[in-house]
Amino acid sequence: MKRILWLLFFVVTAAGAPLPFLPAGSWPWWDSVWITIFFVAVYYDLASSLGLSQTRFASGVVVATLAVLLGLSGLTGWPLGPLRFTEHAGFQLGGAVPLLLPLLAFSLLTVSHQAAAAAFPGSGQAPLAAATAGAFLLTLLNGIVFFSLNRLWWEWNSPHLPDATVRAAMGVFFLGIAAFALAFVYPVDTRLKTNRWSPGLVAWLAGNALFLVANGVFLLR
Repeated sequence: MKRILWLLFFVVTAAGAPLPFLPAGSWPWWDSVWITIFFVAVYYDLASSLGLSQTRFASGVVVATLAVLLGLSGLTGWPLGPLRFTEHAGFQLGGAVPLLLPLLAFSLLTVSHQAAAAAFPGSGQAPLAAATAGAFLLTLLNGIVFFSLNRLWWEWNSPHLPDATVRAAMGVFFLGIAAFALAFVYPVDTRLKTNRWSPGLVAWLAGNALFLVANGVFLLR
């Protein structure tokens, strides 16, 4: 079952390759399908290695924390900046929190953790958490064009504010702190040690490849 789920994820990711070349917001169904399959594949993979109870705890803490951060930012503009989520961001709770985005963030954080564990298999808990946060932030920064300009999931309420760059940097800082802290939720004894070509690592690479295509197309335009 795990192989089938990961195969579906890679197929849907590959099917999204034309999206950066299409008008913004094309194929809105792709977003929900991609995030749902991504989340289910990551959750099933995690449960098969950590057990169901630990996976429920880890996913619950990560999804709830990230949902709170997104909700606060959507309502108050803090701590991630003056974000406004659009109808393209998926099913929303009270018009503030896109329900699919915390699931996507959990999936990205988990595969970032797996990629970090594969790259640094002998690292301690704190260095591994730092590597996870770095991989997570790298993925998000790489995906900004894809998420905000290609898929239209969010936009800045005030992108031309004099302090927009500072507020964006603060948002990245808070996300990095959150990712570092949430990486400790994953059990220390296993630390998700994987071989170098685990499905999580390949998924992390595949997602970043898709985002790089979007960045390249945007620059050419």
